[in-house]
Amino acid sequence: MPPELIALARHQGGVFTTKQAAEAGITRNITQRFLDDSFWWPLVRGLYSLSPDPTWEGLAWGGVLLGGPGAALGMDAAGHKLGLCDAPAVLDVLTPYQRRDRGPWRFHRTTLIDARGEPPVARIEQTALAMCAQATPGLLLDRLAKAVTSRRTSPQRLLKAARATPNLRHRSLICEVLGDVAAGVHSALEKRYARDVEARHGLPTGERQVRLQRSRFSDVTYEAQKLVVELDGRLGHEGADAWRDFRRDNANAFRGYVTLRFGWDDVANQPCAVARGVADMLRSHGWTGELERCPACPVEAK
Repeated sequence: MPPELIALARHQGGVFTTKQAAEAGITRNITQRFLDDSFWWPLVRGLYSLSPDPTWEGLAWGGVLLGGPGAALGMDAAGHKLGLCDAPAVLDVLTPYQRRDRGPWRFHRTTLIDARGEPPVARIEQTALAMCAQATPGLLLDRLAKAVTSRRTSPQRLLKAARATPNLRHRSLICEVLGDVAAGVHSALEKRYARDVEARHGLPTGERQVRLQRSRFSDVTYEAQKLVVELDGRLGHEGADAWRDFRRDNANAFRGYVTLRFGWDDVANQPCAVARGVADMLRSHGWTGELERCPACPVEAK
């Protein structure tokens, strides 16, 4: 093999195309000899590997090469390269050309590709939203959190991209969550809690933003039962913020308050379970009311 072809193949994860080999001076007869001697291994027509078992990186390069000029990894394949998910078995490739699915590659024809890197990967906003569109509601929030905490993008940029994608699946929930995160508040989460947890399940209405400590407010307080509900509207909540919350919860506990903490996944995807948990805690602290069953409740409320 010419040194330049060896270097190119190694740069591409050990794979290369028939066209690249021909440009390096490899004839059809030499190609066949390399194949017969197991020096090269065919992956699909027009694509070869220096190894019989190419790495995931090699397969990623192979998909982009098969996709043609302007192609890029998309969906979970791009998400893996960006550190948002595990390596998928099927590699999605965005390409401006019509391509049929082959081997582990699934091709999507599109002209809206803004890619970076080697192999080219769709930008994180496009990738994260595509992954969210494919996800279940529960997994969606986890994927948004990983995108935000990756430091490769921001809630504002994700929100702008989501608003510019009218046919995006789960678009309403994505914009609702990102709108709160981008604004630095969680008013939408508080509204969901009031509507989907309290009102639909017959719970008492708690007091909002009560100052139980100097300069610190609690989201929802049931004063008679000494119960505090904190609604964490941030994504990827960790580090110093989490420790501040622990200190606030502990300080409230010293004053006799019990704290329950819920996030977007709890309130948006499991409001009935949240309502049962709050009701159980309220009853254990003297509430005599009854939890009401909403149309979405899986079992009769007790």
